[in-house]
Amino acid sequence: MQGGFVAHIIGAYGGLRESMRREMARKVGEEHLLALVSYGSFVVFLSFLPRLFATDLRANPDQSIAAGVTVWFFAVMFFFPLVLYGIAALSHLIAKRFGAKGPYFNARHALFWMLAVLSPVLIVKAMLASVVMQIGGGWTPVLLGVLNLLLLLAILRIWGAFLAEAEGFRSTARVTLGIAGVLAAVYLLLYLVAG
Repeated sequence: MQGGFVAHIIGAYGGLRESMRREMARKVGEEHLLALVSYGSFVVFLSFLPRLFATDLRANPDQSIAAGVTVWFFAVMFFFPLVLYGIAALSHLIAKRFGAKGPYFNARHALFWMLAVLSPVLIVKAMLASVVMQIGGGWTPVLLGVLNLLLLLAILRIWGAFLAEAEGFRSTARVTLGIAGVLAAVYLLLYLVAG
């Protein structure tokens, strides 16, 4: 890949569907997808470190930051990829119901490439959240909520474009709305079950 991995990630923002098209044209194997999901999971781990370090140890003096980091690392690096494989399978099954033409491999590729392309956004969001938490004040929950909403919109936009290209859909907007609808339904279901 000319320009390197980071250049390819940054270049994806210039044309999301074209980026996914180039990724699929490379005819990569499962080992490439495993590398993408490992890279993305590690960035997710790094993006949560500021929140772990911002924990108020005075409230719970038995809490160890090292233990929290270790548990979080294990959860993200080993269980998060399994969850992502499940999400990719579900997205592929739903897309098939609406006439998708791509194989399950493409759905995985779209999700894992989205996580890699999202990595600069995750790092910037983590840095901004760290600053917001350090400043504190009454606006902290609101500002963190805004950052989370912007992150969700970025996920929907990038994943919608990649999944549309991977599954052979013409409309990115419809795929993005479909993903948003499924996520909203899952959230509502979890909210109702939690009571």
